Amino acid sequence: MTIREGKQGAAAGAAGRFRTPPPRIAIAGAGIAGLTMALLLARHGLNATVFERAAALEEVGAGLQLSPNALRVLDQLDLLPALREVAVEATSVDLRRSGGRRIASVPVHAEDDTPYLSIHRADLQAVLLAAVRGTPAITLQLGAELGRVSTDFSAATIEVETNGAREHDVVDLLIGADGVRSPLAKQARLAPAVPTGTTAWRTTIESADLPPEFRPANVVAWLGARHHAVAYPIRAGRAVNLVMIAPGQETDPASGETVPQQFRSWDSRLTGLIERAAPPTPWPLAGAPASRPFVIGGDRIVLIGDAAHAMAPYAAQGAGMAIEDAAVLAAAIAENADITAAARAYEAIRRPRIDKVRNRVAFHRFVYHLPLPFSLGRDTVLALRPKAALRSDLAWLYDWQPPGIVTAPA
Repeated sequence: MTIREGKQGAAAGAAGRFRTPPPRIAIAGAGIAGLTMALLLARHGLNATVFERAAALEEVGAGLQLSPNALRVLDQLDLLPALREVAVEATSVDLRRSGGRRIASVPVHAEDDTPYLSIHRADLQAVLLAAVRGTPAITLQLGAELGRVSTDFSAATIEVETNGAREHDVVDLLIGADGVRSPLAKQARLAPAVPTGTTAWRTTIESADLPPEFRPANVVAWLGARHHAVAYPIRAGRAVNLVMIAPGQETDPASGETVPQQFRSWDSRLTGLIERAAPPTPWPLAGAPASRPFVIGGDRIVLIGDAAHAMAPYAAQGAGMAIEDAAVLAAAIAENADITAAARAYEAIRRPRIDKVRNRVAFHRFVYHLPLPFSLGRDTVLALRPKAALRSDLAWLYDWQPPGIVTAPA
């Protein structure tokens, strides 16, 4: 097994613009972060090999939200039309009290008309995977698990096990897109992700099984003390994604109620969804330490997405930050002859923004879960703010612009 050092055509030509020979780049993980990373490198004229431990990329996960900052990157990859076919465009996030009264409707449109989409994770991955398989500059190795990785000043040596056989490759840069429990981070002895003390209980409901009054047109969030729930349409409107955020135990020690039962007195639109849904699946929420470095191994290993900065979903930016990471790292690699300088530039650019998003996540968690009487003050403040002001509160997040694609001369 050898990381490809160049191909005929656009990829080989572009790589010559940046350095000779072109860099050997490997990516650990074929999730959203890894596939997006490979596609962006290819757009910059650089080859990459993606190693994925799973033998097949199966339909897993639930819904997610893609805000304009992430979709601008995917638009650079010409994927927005395909995403629109399987997603639903939202115009607002409607915040409601647990009993159903609307608190505020937060606009999520962008000034440049980039949409805000709600989508099933598997549908997003399928669009990315189809693009990867149609890109000659990308090699996708399924059933390939990374083992020991060693680095020195000049390269990273990686051990890859495929079908019981172990081989070694030498690469200039290894990109860790291997998730919240990143084996690369563990191998580097970085502090592990820390439980947040809350769990996301996720399920989906077929829209055909729902009366019209239970089908959300936009993203809807119900807020309550220590709990909140979110619902939004996915699969081009054919299904609804439902997430209930609650303290970490399946059963409340004080009341003996299961998580769905803890919402039984909430808005009938929410309880109607719960009653018609399959039993929810628990996803314990964890966050990577804020001090975790994004670049390790003598600057030869770069972490992106959840591997670098997993955070709770209170700002719906998990996928968005991973996609942004890929855009910034790909541009840094394309623009720097020294690949280790590119790695350091990536971290310098990304860390302030990630820290700002972390702060927003913590703010949302605090505000969403306020008990009485403090929640009444929250509701009053939000209700009095004009929609334009609510939109401007998140302009720094949604109006982010990705770096441009650096292409090779003809």
